[in-house]
Amino acid sequence: MTDTKIEYLAWDSDFFKKKIGRVSIGNSDNLENILKRAKDTNYQLIYVFDNEQFNVENKVLKQYNGKLVDRKVHYHRWITELSPFSEQIENYTGNLTEELENLAYMSGAFSRFKLDKNFAEGDFYRMYKIWIAKSLDGQFADNTFVVRESGKIKGIVTLKIDDTKGHIVMIAVSPDAQGKGYGKALINTCENKLLRNGISTLEVPTQLDNIQACKFYEKCDFRIREIINVYHFWL
Repeated sequence: MTDTKIEYLAWDSDFFKKKIGRVSIGNSDNLENILKRAKDTNYQLIYVFDNEQFNVENKVLKQYNGKLVDRKVHYHRWITELSPFSEQIENYTGNLTEELENLAYMSGAFSRFKLDKNFAEGDFYRMYKIWIAKSLDGQFADNTFVVRESGKIKGIVTLKIDDTKGHIVMIAVSPDAQGKGYGKALINTCENKLLRNGISTLEVPTQLDNIQACKFYEKCDFRIREIINVYHFWL
């Protein structure tokens, strides 16, 4: 039987003021034993990640206060050519504004940190405010692109680039500006940035329950790479 290690998550533990760990398990792993070991070592919350075929038994969910909180979809797209340039898109290098903060919250509308009501009220907003701030200062993202309308920021995308691919960290368009092609223009800007850096793969995660987002990415020719079930166990 696989001896699955529990990964201690320092950032999450410090942020939520709880001992939090993560495990990625296979079908041969005994989840019940893993959770017992976690409880015995004073973990208070365990994130469990596995493929979409994996289903936790109801007795384990009940015994360890667990819940399926996310069916995370990882999309990817091969970039083959530059897209038309949009004059409305700019590479943002300014400070955090209320507009950007609100767009960050919108990007996490289906986040497990918002939907799991075991977290303290306000935790989601604190987390996403930190994420957008650290994206702007270059810690969580390499570029932040925005779209303006009448001088106001109506859309945002943050892009992280590694040696082989780009990763969209956040993307959102204000409700009053949707349906105008801004989302596609933001995606195109990311793709152009990557191609000019010799990179031809762009990835983005979302939630399977976020039907609007899934339809949008598929319309932009993204394809599903994998689906991961995410459980939270509150010990």
